[in-house]
Amino acid sequence: MSKPPLDVQCPRCGSNTWRFGRDPQTGLQKHRRKGPACGYQFVPGRPLRPRKYPKVTCPKCGANMGIFKQLGDALRFRCNRHNRKDALRCKHKINIPLPGRDGFDMVTDPKSIRLIGGKLQPVFHWNRMRFSSHTVALVLYFHIFRAMPAPEVVNTLRDIYRVAISHDTVTRWGHKAAFLLADRLEKARGPEKKRGRKPRILADESQFKLRGKKRWFWLAYVPRYDFHLAYNLSARRDTQAARDLFAMAFANSPHMKNAEILTDGLWSYQSALGDLGVDPRKHIVYKSFFEKPNNNQIERQWSNFKVRSRPFRGFKSDVGLAAFIQNQTTYHNCFKPSPRLGGKTPAQAVGIRLPDAPSEWMRLARLLTPRT
Repeated sequence: MSKPPLDVQCPRCGSNTWRFGRDPQTGLQKHRRKGPACGYQFVPGRPLRPRKYPKVTCPKCGANMGIFKQLGDALRFRCNRHNRKDALRCKHKINIPLPGRDGFDMVTDPKSIRLIGGKLQPVFHWNRMRFSSHTVALVLYFHIFRAMPAPEVVNTLRDIYRVAISHDTVTRWGHKAAFLLADRLEKARGPEKKRGRKPRILADESQFKLRGKKRWFWLAYVPRYDFHLAYNLSARRDTQAARDLFAMAFANSPHMKNAEILTDGLWSYQSALGDLGVDPRKHIVYKSFFEKPNNNQIERQWSNFKVRSRPFRGFKSDVGLAAFIQNQTTYHNCFKPSPRLGGKTPAQAVGIRLPDAPSEWMRLARLLTPRT
């Protein structure tokens, strides 16, 4: 014999309800509307559970969103309609900073790349060195401009110039010169805003090996000026690494945030640009090699780095890899003439001033000489 109905109304349909067991979390009496017309279950008097995350609505279709993944500094939400099989299916995702954070964690300075943070070599102290700036410039000319490993530089200086120097010293000078040259060349200032069609940014990533481990080299390239705008180094192909790349690119040249950005199908780019507030209509994704527009111009840039890195036979540390990338970027932007620009360097094309010198070696020596 069933129990008589209690004087508790269903909040959904207003009908009388029946007892329906106990709530396992609070131990309170559960109620349920009998019959297939409603079937709603509820617990009168149960305290409301505080939400651990805010209610998020999908900006694309208007449905509710739920937590899909937890990132290092954010929560990734996915539309609840991702399982639908009809035309209403939506797989849109957005990132929201963790509670208590004002925004996303971003790196805007190459010196603060996460893999090398706090491990950079100090600057040159000329009063403690027994070598002149011209000797240091000659060593770095062979080491950076001609991509010669440290042992070959040591042999060249000993055989031709009768200068005795260790390969560890050559390596340390290469690490120290990496970001010193970037600062003195005013690399932080990217392409200036000019009239006419806005330049396009191409973004891509490539893999390097570090003692058998994968390291991802991210590059933002402006083909109009043949200019390497920003780069990043990470251990994973995640949203945080792509976000750092674009944050450094927009810090170098703020007006480029309104330019078109061309990437491949890696979802980290779309997620990172959404975190930075970039208009999704400015983001172009290509999927085929023969599709136009495509990323072929930045794909050709990888051979410049890969070919010049072969004589080094791998890298021993993240600092060494970051210094090599920074040195090659500085060489490409400020010292290597581009046939596409009529013999000018990319730095000259975007308005970066370089010291006057009869040769690259003398210009490098003037840049390394401490300013008074």
